[in-house]
Order: sequence, then structure tokens, then C-alpha cells
Amino acid sequence: MSTFREIGCLFIETSDGRIVTDSSESAFGRLKRYRWVVFAVLAAGYFFVYFHRMSVSVVGSDIVADVGGTIGVLSSVYFWTYTAMQIPCGLLTDRFGPRAVSSVFLLVASVGSLLTSFGDSFAAMVVGKMLIAAGMAVVYVPLMKLVSVWFPKRDYAVLSGIVIAVGNVGAIAASGPLSLLADAVGWRDVFLILGVITMVLALACALVIRDHPSQKGLPSMEEAEMALNGNDEGDDSAGKVPVLKGLRIVASGGRRFWPCALAYFLVYGAIMVFQGTWAIKYFNSVYGFALSAAWMITALGIGKILTTVAIGALSTRGIIRSKKNAMIAGTAAFAIVWAVIFFFAGEIDSYWFWFAVSFLFGFFGGFMTLSFTSVKEWYPIAIAGTAVSATNIFLFLGASVGTTVSGWIIGKTYTLENFSTVWGLMLAFSIPAVILLLLFREKTDDDPLFGSEEVRKAAE
Repeated sequence: MSTFREIGCLFIETSDGRIVTDSSESAFGRLKRYRWVVFAVLAAGYFFVYFHRMSVSVVGSDIVADVGGTIGVLSSVYFWTYTAMQIPCGLLTDRFGPRAVSSVFLLVASVGSLLTSFGDSFAAMVVGKMLIAAGMAVVYVPLMKLVSVWFPKRDYAVLSGIVIAVGNVGAIAASGPLSLLADAVGWRDVFLILGVITMVLALACALVIRDHPSQKGLPSMEEAEMALNGNDEGDDSAGKVPVLKGLRIVASGGRRFWPCALAYFLVYGAIMVFQGTWAIKYFNSVYGFALSAAWMITALGIGKILTTVAIGALSTRGIIRSKKNAMIAGTAAFAIVWAVIFFFAGEIDSYWFWFAVSFLFGFFGGFMTLSFTSVKEWYPIAIAGTAVSATNIFLFLGASVGTTVSGWIIGKTYTLENFSTVWGLMLAFSIPAVILLLLFREKTDDDPLFGSEEVRKAAE
């Protein structure tokens, strides 16, 4: 099926070769409606990306109590697998399309959840976590590619914020609510339920998602807007560029890429050490908060949601004039929160004090999500997605390193001294992140896109 445009009308070639007409207003209306269906299905998948990511911090103690092993190993193996899948997921998405890739890999995650539910050894838990991580790692890239195809470019920052917010709602659901569910049915049934839900999501992706509007007999976003607006401006996207070539161009960006990527490496590593691995165990072991400790992660998630949604909207509307300055301010405040966690560890046993600290931790940690848009702005649209994926690699590499090192330090001895050592190390992670962001070169309207000529030649 193909789509043609003429002034005020869309001519659509059906699969049997017939040409039918459709008013641009009608086609655009159907496009606007269906794009949200596509977005909602895969966004639901991304909800469970964060849900699975946080599950170790909530039920990890129950798992190791039943089958042995350590929480640190379960957490680190998840992030190392997730990191290793970042480049392949881009290649697979480009080769097979978001629909096929998201469907297959959500099914892989489902298998991992079922293996975790029925496994009777720590080795089975590790393999289950690897399958879950491999499946969940391949949700974000297809989702953002669908956003770039089904929505106007001007909405990218807002939708990126919504995606991160949806993920953090999943993180919230995997804190207090998951703890209650695990107490009610046991951790094995939790993963059985997750396996079934993830399998249903895989089926929904296969049935609902389409890689391009033309596969639903709809015009592209550019075609629809041109027909409605009566202009002939074409799509400014270049042809396809091989992912590895795109990565080389992005990596050669110097201060346009590396300071942001390395800063997010440090910040996200620190976030996942606390939020994704040790916070609940810390508040349980040191302060005896028991079930209420899980609600600390809820407060953290709410803080991140408020930030990611707000800064995406404010950035799109031009209210945040400098993403660089916003990231510097937010990361500096994030480092101060880490200083509070480190210096007051074991000194203040007020639940509401630590609840507020957790909220501020998430709120200021969320400012680094601006790095995706900041880096993306430097590159031609043909490799803009690759730039985002490259940045994403550093996030999860930081999480992998942070959880591995913290696991070595804490191990099975949940003492205040061991936790304080890790908190001090994470504070040391946060401070250089601020310095790196000072070195970042923010794009202005007068700056040309980086690597345009190389992209053009690669596309040819």
C-alpha cells in the first residue's frame, strides 16, 4: 500500500491496486487517533520495564532466602545484560521494525519471568533475570522510533518525558504495591503474574502496532501536515544510515556528546544503586522500617515523574532556555541529596525525614533526562535515534558498574558501615557529573548539525 498527496486530498493505493481518495482532514484525524493506540500499547510495555528493573530491590531478599545467592548478583546481572543489548536492539529495530522486535522480545521477557517463578536454584534465577533484561532492553528503542514516525518532531521532548514518567509509574508500582502483592501471594506467584501479563503485551504489540502509518492506509505525519497546511515542504530526514556508522559519527562529536554521556553514566549508576538495588534493604536493616521502606521508593518515583513531565513540557515551550544549565543545577542538587544520605546515615531515624530525602533524590535525579534531547539536537535526524541509543548505553553501563561494585562491598552483610561506604562512593560519582556537564557544549540555533556531510554520504 502506498500513499500520494495532492492539494487538499490524499490518494491511497490499496493492496489490490485500486486508488481511493480521502480528505486530508479525515486522514489526519484517523492518524492522530491511531497513533495514540500505538503509543499506549508499547508504553504499557515500558511500564513493565521499570517494574522488572525495581523488582530485585523489593523481593530480592525473599528470592535469596529461598534459593541462595546475593541481591547484588541478581541486580548486576540484570544491568549488564540490559547494557549488552543496547546496540543489538538498535540494529534489530532497524532491520525488522519496532512491531516485530518489541513482540518477540517481550515474549523473551515473559519466558524469563516464568523461569524465575518456577526455578528452584539461584542459577535459574540468574538465567531468568538475564532473559527478562534481554527482553526489556529492547522496548525503549522501538518505542522512541515509533514516536519519531507517528508524531511530529516538535512533540519529541514532551513524549520523551511522558515515556520516562510512564516508566517511573512502573517503578512506583514495583515498590509499595509490589511489596503488598508479594506478601499476599509470594514472590513466585508475582513473577508468574508478570510472565502472563508480559505475554499478553507481546501479543498486543503484534496485533496493534504498525511500523508506519502507511501500513494502516494512513499518510505519514509529514504528508498529513503538508496537505492540511497547503505547503510542499518535504521531510528533512535523510536516508537510512547504518547503526555502527551512526555510532562512529556520534562518538566523534567531542563535547557535543561525551560530557553528557559520561555524566549520565555517573548519575544513573548512583540512582540505580539506591533506587533499584539497596534502598529498601538499607531502610529495613538500619532503621527497621519494614514494609514502609518500600514507600520510600514510591516517593522517589513520584519525584522523578514530576521532574520528567515538567521539564519536557517546559523545554518544548521554550520556558527552559538552557537545558545545560537545568542539568547542571539539577545534578548539583542531586549531589547535595547524596551528601545528606551519606553524612546522616544512621544518625536520623525519622521516617518522614527519609521519605522527603527520597522524594528529592528522585526529583533532582530526573533532570538528567534532558540529556537525551540535548544530545539529539546536535545530529541530523537520520542518526538522532542512534545518538539517543548511544546515550542510553552509558546509563545502563553506569547502573551495571554501580550495582556490581556495591554488591561486592555490601555482599550479605547489611551493616551501616558497608552501606555508608557505598553511599560515599555514590556521592563521589555525583560530583564529577556536575563538572562534566560544565564542559558540555550546548547547541544554539546558529550552530550547524554535526556530521551532516558524513550522514549524507552514508545514506547514499
